[in-house]
Amino acid sequence: MSPKVFKEIRGQQRAIVFLRGIITNERVASAYLFTGIQGTGKATTAVAFALLLNCMDPVAEEACTTCESCKKILDGNHPDLLIIEPDQEKKVIRIDQIREIERYLAFHPVFGRYRIIIIDPAENMTDEAANAFLKTLEEPPPRTVFILNVRETGELPPTIVSRCQKVPFKPLPTKVIKDWLVNEGNVPRERANIVARLSEGSLGRAIRLANDELFAERAQWLAMLHRVVSGSLDTLLDLAQECSGVDKRAAGSKGSKDSRIALMLGIWKSWYRDLLLIKLEGSWDLVFNSDFGSHLKEASGLYSIEALIRSLAVLSRAERDLMYNKNLLFLIERSLIGLKVAGGVR
Repeated sequence: MSPKVFKEIRGQQRAIVFLRGIITNERVASAYLFTGIQGTGKATTAVAFALLLNCMDPVAEEACTTCESCKKILDGNHPDLLIIEPDQEKKVIRIDQIREIERYLAFHPVFGRYRIIIIDPAENMTDEAANAFLKTLEEPPPRTVFILNVRETGELPPTIVSRCQKVPFKPLPTKVIKDWLVNEGNVPRERANIVARLSEGSLGRAIRLANDELFAERAQWLAMLHRVVSGSLDTLLDLAQECSGVDKRAAGSKGSKDSRIALMLGIWKSWYRDLLLIKLEGSWDLVFNSDFGSHLKEASGLYSIEALIRSLAVLSRAERDLMYNKNLLFLIERSLIGLKVAGGVR
């Protein structure tokens, strides 16, 4: 993540106005909860907030980026900014990482303003880590600001949520994502238009989907759906092995597999959503997978409206289960069987 100042962040004007205002009015709280789906700018905004909080020469509610404090944050070595992220192996935030915060808070701010601790994503704290963090949050030292990035408030203990000011981050408008992909990501306009619709308001997801490899793999993921509804039970189990990445050929960490499966489930969901839109005679301009138009029109005749709604429910459940780190193979097996049963293809 490349640090940005507030004016460089797109699509989250309400959150930025709020954060600027509390600094200007000197009403900085000890803890903030940034909520919203991944890829909407929570992490980028948290660092931009830290920049302005500790800027020595702010101009028009914006960090100057040239003072000693700003330079150190931009360089990633500010002594008063601590970012806690999951470990690379198990993808959780452990209790010893929370104890690192306690040791960090034993010292005064180096630059005399605020110590800022960003926990991202906060929902990855283990139960032990969350309980330990609560004790720190109950009596925070002066001039300390915690920023917790989380998808939904329900993923944290209510005792933590109640001690934070909530700052919601909305899904980004499709046009904002498309313009960024074209102007800053150098993505061809036609692909950017498709990817922006498929992103569900997440710039991070859009950037991944715009990748040549993943954009090409999207066609393979959609082709799998035909194999799901027309294949035997043994075929489904083989597909589940392939999709979940449990075979020996699969590479990458569990986190990268989770991310790839989340993209796949999102693509499948967009396909059934498009089919439902066509069945309901909605506007073609609202179709996500417009480059597969002929396939969509053909497939829409195979499903009833009720079957498409049931299929969407199966995928929504799979997305929720994936968030809570359920067994990947079991999740995919149940989802594929659920899609076959729910589809009722004629």
